Amino acid sequence: MTVHSTDPLSGAGVTHRLEHHPDVRMVDDASAVPGTVAVFVADTLDNTTSVRLHRHGRTTGACSVLVVRQLTDSELLEALAARVRVVLRHHDTSAERLHQAVRTASRGHGDLPPDLLGRVLEWSAALSLSRHGATAAPPDAPSSWEVTALRLLADGLGTEEMARTLGCSTRTAKKRVSALLDRLGLRNRAHAVAYAWREGLI
Repeated sequence: MTVHSTDPLSGAGVTHRLEHHPDVRMVDDASAVPGTVAVFVADTLDNTTSVRLHRHGRTTGACSVLVVRQLTDSELLEALAARVRVVLRHHDTSAERLHQAVRTASRGHGDLPPDLLGRVLEWSAALSLSRHGATAAPPDAPSSWEVTALRLLADGLGTEEMARTLGCSTRTAKKRVSALLDRLGLRNRAHAVAYAWREGLI
């Protein structure tokens, strides 16, 4: 596993708590292989941490642990989109708790503080209501193209970047993404991230 921190002292503290566990092997970024879990330590989900989270998820395909003081709703969605599956508060970083968090993330499982889990459940309930209504049938499962588009949205790519990745024109990408959001009853990018997270697509 790797440790990333915007504050060297906080990062060193997390590393010290984890490096003595016999089933935890610490590596640097250059030695990270697919499946390597990362622990990110920051006060909030700033731009630097967000970029590193997305890069780690894309290059290793692994889930991450995020240790923060606070998260806004948009930051929580951004973290989930970047394959964060375990969130800890700064005050809850005992050696045993960190070890448990890394093991949970390594299995691809999730663990959120109660207040954050409550937010996710509220979004999920609102998403179901807005998509289905009381009697409407659920839409068909997303196609492989749509799944890719949802993941790119979650990664924060703009329309032009998505078009290049998907191999189509910017106009076509914009039309198809708009049609996808309409078909699934999604209002915006944040709604799409919540849907993709709930459906296990990211």
